[in-house]
Amino acid sequence: MPDAAPPSAPSERTTLKRLPDRGRFDREVLHAILDEALICHLGFVHDGAPVVVPTLLGRIDDTLYVHGSVASRAMRTAGRTEQVCVTATLVDGIVVARSGFHSSMNYRSAMVFGHARLVDDADEKVRALDAIVDHVMAGRSADLRPHTDVELRATTVLALPLDEASAKVRTGGPVDDEADLDLDVWAGVLPLRMVAGDAEPDELLRPDIPVPAYLADYVRPTTAG
Repeated sequence: MPDAAPPSAPSERTTLKRLPDRGRFDREVLHAILDEALICHLGFVHDGAPVVVPTLLGRIDDTLYVHGSVASRAMRTAGRTEQVCVTATLVDGIVVARSGFHSSMNYRSAMVFGHARLVDDADEKVRALDAIVDHVMAGRSADLRPHTDVELRATTVLALPLDEASAKVRTGGPVDDEADLDLDVWAGVLPLRMVAGDAEPDELLRPDIPVPAYLADYVRPTTAG
C-alpha cells in the first residue's frame, strides 16, 4: 500500500480560520502526531445527532485505521455514513501567562476528514489490527498468537484515507500584553510528557517469562521540541 501524494493545498474544511500560522499540511508532521497519539476521537452523525467516540488507532502509510466491537451501532454507522472526522491531540506543555486570557497550551493536533471504509478483507483486517497493536507498543504483535476467526468477526475495522487532513501546532512561551510584562506574576511554560511506570505482571503470569525490552524501555515516539 504505497504512500498517497501529499495534498497540494488545504481544503476548505482543513483551512484554519483562526491563527492560520499554526497550520501544518506536510505529511511528516501529520504522521508524527498520529503515530504518537495513543487514542483518537471519531466523530460522525448517528440518528441525526453528533457522536464522538474515543478509540485506538493505527496507521499504515497514508491510511488511518480505527477499530471497535462489531456489536457497536456507532462503529457500523461510521462505516456507512458519508463523512466522518477524526481528531488527535498531544499536549506538550502548559503556557503560564500573566493573564488568564493569554494562558494557553503548547500542543500538536491533527484533524482528518473523509469517508470511513468498512474493512471486509481478512488480510487487510489482520494487518490493520496488528498496526493498532504495534501503535500502542511497537513490536508487540510479533509476540502474540494470531487473531482467531472469531475475533476477526467480532471486530469492526474502519479505514480512513489521509487525503483531507491538517495539523495545528503551538510552541513557545506566553504572548502577553506589553502592559502586563512588569506585573509581579510568574510567566513561562510548564513542559508535560508521558512517563511509563514499571511493568506490573499479571498474577497468573508464569515466573519464567521475562519482561520484554519494548515494555521495560517503553517510551512514546515524539517529535516535540
